[in-house]
Amino acid sequence: MGKRRILVATGPRDGVRTTRMVVPRELQVSRQRIVYFEAGMGAPVILLHGLGASSRWWFPIIPELSSANCRVIALDLPGFGRTPGPMLSIKKTARTVIELVDRAGLAEFFLVGHSMGGAIAAQIGADFGRRVRRLALVDSAGIPGAGPGRILGRLIQPWSWCPAWFYTTMLSDILRAGPSNIREGMRQLRIYDVRPVLGDIRAPTLLIWGEKDGMTPLRDGEQMAERLKNGRVETVAGARHLPMVSHPEIVSALLVRFFKEDLKARS
Repeated sequence: MGKRRILVATGPRDGVRTTRMVVPRELQVSRQRIVYFEAGMGAPVILLHGLGASSRWWFPIIPELSSANCRVIALDLPGFGRTPGPMLSIKKTARTVIELVDRAGLAEFFLVGHSMGGAIAAQIGADFGRRVRRLALVDSAGIPGAGPGRILGRLIQPWSWCPAWFYTTMLSDILRAGPSNIREGMRQLRIYDVRPVLGDIRAPTLLIWGEKDGMTPLRDGEQMAERLKNGRVETVAGARHLPMVSHPEIVSALLVRFFKEDLKARS
């Protein structure tokens, strides 16, 4: 990785704009080098980003999470961010994430996934349920229906789903991923259906959804909740596809409250 550069995550903490140091780390998983960013101490929280994204898309909620007795671990998935590619299938990525947390020595963890990362997180929750204490899906992908043309159209029309101040981060991450990984991601989203695995998820599951999401609409989240044994939907009013970026104070508060329910029950 060369010289490690400590980054700064900026976001709300108790309603006040706050910064936190985010430390880059890496682990070798089989033949795959995985880069991730870490902040805070306490119960581990694994964050999985979506298609064309990176760990940076979670930075707005890191100050609040890392201040709530959480050890935040935001991954750059294979083919995205600083992790080399190529992109893996959703099922193979799920296994790679588990191999990484094994290497990191984490027996159990909270798991959060956004968009394509939500589909990966759900697959992990179904296949490795004893490891996942609680699962949160943020505007998750996983219900086929949007063809590649619609997905591509959304990507090239960021004003329909991405806050203007986040354009630079979004565009740089898409360019870094490259056309082959973006094409493969669109193919994966076209063929992968999360619904058959939802009934196998044991962990309590929180679905956080942007009220105005046009990429993975709210009805998708409602369909997922119906198939989960223990799931509920929380809607973020006015938000589109990136509520953790556009409304970090709401998303972080929902996650902290959800995780604390588990911590209180165990204590």
